[in-house]
Amino acid sequence: MRNDVKAIQLVWLSKTGLTNLNSGEGGSNLVDIKKFRYGGQEFPYISGQAMRFYLKEAIRRHLQPQEACVADEQGETCGRIAECVLCDLFGFMTTVPDVGALTRVSPVKVSPAMGLLPLDGTMVMDFLTRRHRGVTAEREAELRSDIVNVELAVNLYKAGICVDVQRVGREEELVSIGERRGRGRRRRGEGEAEGEAVRPILSVQLREYASDAERARRIGLLLDAIKDFSDYSKQARLLTDFTPDLVLVTLQHNYSHRLQKALELQGDNAAIVHLERMRQILSEVREDLVSVNNGPAWWAGVVDGIVDNTDEVRRVLQELGVPVLTPRQAIDAAKTALGISSS
Repeated sequence: MRNDVKAIQLVWLSKTGLTNLNSGEGGSNLVDIKKFRYGGQEFPYISGQAMRFYLKEAIRRHLQPQEACVADEQGETCGRIAECVLCDLFGFMTTVPDVGALTRVSPVKVSPAMGLLPLDGTMVMDFLTRRHRGVTAEREAELRSDIVNVELAVNLYKAGICVDVQRVGREEELVSIGERRGRGRRRRGEGEAEGEAVRPILSVQLREYASDAERARRIGLLLDAIKDFSDYSKQARLLTDFTPDLVLVTLQHNYSHRLQKALELQGDNAAIVHLERMRQILSEVREDLVSVNNGPAWWAGVVDGIVDNTDEVRRVLQELGVPVLTPRQAIDAAKTALGISSS
């Protein structure tokens, strides 16, 4: 795998069917949609925690049981970076006997999926009933209260990921890089006295927990998961696809999140990508990209009909020199450029 890549960044749009991918607090007879307010209107969103869960489950499908733990009743995971793919990629906060608390910051940064169309034009209230066989008419009347109202909506969501490549399969540890001498209090016998104190000068370095081949495999599993994740909520009766329909992918020698602003909508209640915003952000991001085949390492994947100005989006991307493929092809092209074999 290339060692000059510091970050892999993806931002994408996905259009859903009528569904509820992440519920809010709700109530006894209400399953609501998580919402945020902006400009006096309500929009749906899917939390970053839910997005991480969807990706974890997609990765778990391709692992042996010994390669991925499950959180215990306290919500703690094993914390074994070398052995557990999910603890490595998504971090952990756990306790180890005789050691104490251990925390790993996830090298995979995941955004919430933000709905871009107002809910007042896309949401409907549905209800579920629990039908019981073989009950009397009197008993059926008692069961009429078994109705749950569910908020459902069609929307266009924006989501993104940034992978801190250098920290996959690695962890920071403190190291001494010298000593500092100075006046201070030091112990002498049973008491303390003024004198010359010697203090270590500390820094951090990355400790290897996985080989380069294993690190590449884990990153490949994550990128494949973005193409195929499907374990979102309520799919038994609200089947939809939530994988990328319009995606931008970059490989960067500089770690940043700038690409996340490249896909925005303009206009009221219209699925129209803001072309000038996309052009400006991509122009800025370009200087952070590594080189692939004598060109910048960026790709776009586009499915027709997801936004209302698909042709204009393609035109701007082609003018900038971004290869326009399908979403799966764009992610696979990034894997190939990284030196990761396709599964």
